[in-house]
Amino acid sequence: MGVVTVPESNKQSVAAKRAFRPSSSIRHTPQWPVSDVTSDLTIEVGSATFSLHKVTKFNKLRRKKRNCFTQTRSLLQFPLVSRSGRIRKLVLESKDTNLNLAAVPGGSESFELAAKFCYGVGVQYNSSNIAALRCVAHYLEMTEDLSEKNLEARTEAYLKDSIFNDISNSITVLHSCERLLPVAEEINLVGRLVNAIAVNACKEQLASGLLKLDQSFSCGVPETAKPCDWWGRSLPILKLDFFQRVLSAMKSKGLNHDIISDILMSYARKSLQIIREPNLVKSDSDLQRKQRIVLEAVVGLLPTQANKSSIPISFLSSLLKTAIGSGTSVSCRSDLERRISHLLDQAILEDILIPANIGAMYDTDSVQRIFSMFLNLDECEYRDDDDDEEDAVDESEMAMYDFEGAESPKQSSIFKVSKLMDSYLAEVALDSSLPPSKFIALAELLPDHARVVCDGLYRAVDIFLKV
Repeated sequence: MGVVTVPESNKQSVAAKRAFRPSSSIRHTPQWPVSDVTSDLTIEVGSATFSLHKVTKFNKLRRKKRNCFTQTRSLLQFPLVSRSGRIRKLVLESKDTNLNLAAVPGGSESFELAAKFCYGVGVQYNSSNIAALRCVAHYLEMTEDLSEKNLEARTEAYLKDSIFNDISNSITVLHSCERLLPVAEEINLVGRLVNAIAVNACKEQLASGLLKLDQSFSCGVPETAKPCDWWGRSLPILKLDFFQRVLSAMKSKGLNHDIISDILMSYARKSLQIIREPNLVKSDSDLQRKQRIVLEAVVGLLPTQANKSSIPISFLSSLLKTAIGSGTSVSCRSDLERRISHLLDQAILEDILIPANIGAMYDTDSVQRIFSMFLNLDECEYRDDDDDEEDAVDESEMAMYDFEGAESPKQSSIFKVSKLMDSYLAEVALDSSLPPSKFIALAELLPDHARVVCDGLYRAVDIFLKV
């Protein structure tokens, strides 16, 4: 090949262009073939300059007897124009020997690897560079029409053999595609990776389920281990758009809801800085907007059918507090309130102490809606027959949730919730800015049979009157 030069501060003097001097990024690789032809083509990619050849000459040993090579003969090659359709067109259309390829996906590093391939130097494929090589092959039009076993075919073969059948590798390659847009989308690399991750996740789930069944028959004791979801911890490295696409694909292909819930919780904890540092986020409006988008996406991906234990109420509570604090949409907050209402008998006081944005210390309106939904009151979720069309849509949305249990709460659950309400009333009673009407509305919310004794309620009223 020719000479690769880098920005001014890193340039090295070269006596002649006939000897190739590799850039610092590939000095560990084997020596490139030295050409006897002076460089006659300069290609700029970003801040790097490549001194290459339209035509190059090399000496080939001529075989005389068996493995004895005695004579040599000179052959001419066209390393770039014979492999790259784009460079061939540019060379034919332009008389200029300086070409600028500013839009090369992956920048100078991926172009350097593609140039090595053109010069016959071995390129090592791996999960870190395969996406860039596949995209640069598309950009440079390195197809089979120009040369057999060209870079496009080689990278496709590697993807099929080593990437698409492995979840971890697919996630790594998908992550690298984030800096290769829009080319990675144009060649459907992103879509194929998303599908591969979802399909392989379901295959692992099936294999784990069969193993669990086999162990159950052989040992007589059912296994409780979840499918192998270690790869789920790698998904949070993806940006929101790709993460959403992967989770949606997994849900559509039937991945276990518990696994999806675990993945979402992991992603939320790593991506939602507002949960860890709420004061820092509130001081930065742009960061708050970005966090709000992530939060609404996570809530939108939560399974609509789930076991009560799959998503802890403490996690849902933290999401709701974050949603109210960051000003998410009403539908996002309502969704979280519905989910919490179905787990209310598992809640502790901390779970329902939701800070208010303005005015009072706590958001009692949100808590009142949660308790009302738990009790299945008509005014909150279940509408009369004469309700309008919009309300009918709300009812159909509610019907999507299958939380395993009778429609009305069990009496034991109501007793637990009544104690929780009395503890909540005693806490909010300390807030001098809480209007009496809101306190009374909360105190009267539970039916008479919900309380065996009313000591907790009397204590809360006493505190409120004193404050």
